[in-house]
Amino acid sequence: MNVRVPSVVYCALFTSLFSNQLIAADITRGDIGRWLEQSTLADPPAGGTVIGQGELHSLHPWLAPGYREEFEFPHVEIEIQATGDYPPHEVYEAATQQFAGQATINADGGLENYTAGQPFTIEQITSADPATGGYMLAWNQIHRWQYYGYQVDELTMAYVGAGTTQGPIDAEKRLDGGGNLVRVLHQAYHRVYLNKLAMLHAQNYQVEVSDSDTRFFKDYIAFLAPFNIKGTRFVVERMLDPHADDQVNTYLPTERRVRRFSAQERADSFMGSDGTLDDFEGFSGRVLDYKWHYLGQKKILFIADTKDAIQSVYGPSSRVPHDRWQVRNCYVVELISVWEGHPYKSRVLFLDAQTHGVALSLVFNHDNLLWKTLLTSYRAPQMESGEKRSLETSVPSWRTQIYIDRVGNKATIVRAKTDTLHPTMSKSKIKRIFSVSSLTAGQ
Repeated sequence: MNVRVPSVVYCALFTSLFSNQLIAADITRGDIGRWLEQSTLADPPAGGTVIGQGELHSLHPWLAPGYREEFEFPHVEIEIQATGDYPPHEVYEAATQQFAGQATINADGGLENYTAGQPFTIEQITSADPATGGYMLAWNQIHRWQYYGYQVDELTMAYVGAGTTQGPIDAEKRLDGGGNLVRVLHQAYHRVYLNKLAMLHAQNYQVEVSDSDTRFFKDYIAFLAPFNIKGTRFVVERMLDPHADDQVNTYLPTERRVRRFSAQERADSFMGSDGTLDDFEGFSGRVLDYKWHYLGQKKILFIADTKDAIQSVYGPSSRVPHDRWQVRNCYVVELISVWEGHPYKSRVLFLDAQTHGVALSLVFNHDNLLWKTLLTSYRAPQMESGEKRSLETSVPSWRTQIYIDRVGNKATIVRAKTDTLHPTMSKSKIKRIFSVSSLTAGQ
């Protein structure tokens, strides 16, 4: 007699088996290297194609080992979007042309003789040795077109563990798959760049505030909920001197005081999540904390133009974006930590070849095993035709960061709940938001 197993029971069994299989499936740095070296003869799927589980193997050339396994569940569907064209704003391109050929890499990987625009061309990168080319790409990524930075008034951090719970675990938060929702934090985030700004040619390419001669950017982070962390705030200051430590100050409501973070705490888990301060946007660390090597180019699938206001995630543990994916060309660089005590031995970054934003980051532990995957999703800039482009809408907008800890089989899903803005920043607004004294304002 044939017994039909209910689909809910089948999915629960599959989820349990898959979760255990994912933990056991070690991916080495060598596995990634062999995948990078594979030549792809097949054409990528056309825009409008929807790939299900039965055809998932056809996407393996564009999905990294250790990440492609995330899509192995019965109801997966990957919508392919035609590859978009997202050049930077005209003022950035003008600065790039004006200062072409002036920037150089010094003996320790630092950037010299740089003013504004893109520091290095792909011809310079590919003709250099891999180490020099890696540092060139690092500085291209740091100085990509970003206008004044970006602002998200509310984003959520969902901590999701593995489990056999069927989805959605929280439909209101668009956590539409299974897993175990541990907690959700709400925060506001704002970054402002103070120097090397292509649109400020009349101001020597910097904001006219007191510390723009020494600071490159500042971050402001404020936690809004839940109640036990509400009021916790951070101001992070990145120095122009690439050897200088970041200044990280935080206000802790429980202590009612501001304290300074040490430099090494940037490598610690941020607020108990699966990411660190240096993992923001796929990579937000200091260039000279790593040895960089250019590995070549690779086309991969990622989300360059998310379709929904809040990205939906699904799958066995609610950590796969249910979105539209583009096959885009990326520069591939390897970063090896200079500090031997860093929890990460190395990481491989995939930088969008047009925007230089981080698409995917693969993090390896000290046994050269793939530990974490960090996927970044963006909304494409507006490409107005027949009129001058707006500066405030010309930047690719960060929307989602998914940190997956493969060893712990858990993830942190960080998503913008409100619009990502790229506002024009006045001197008074910068002083009001990003000064350390603002951390205790109203306390």
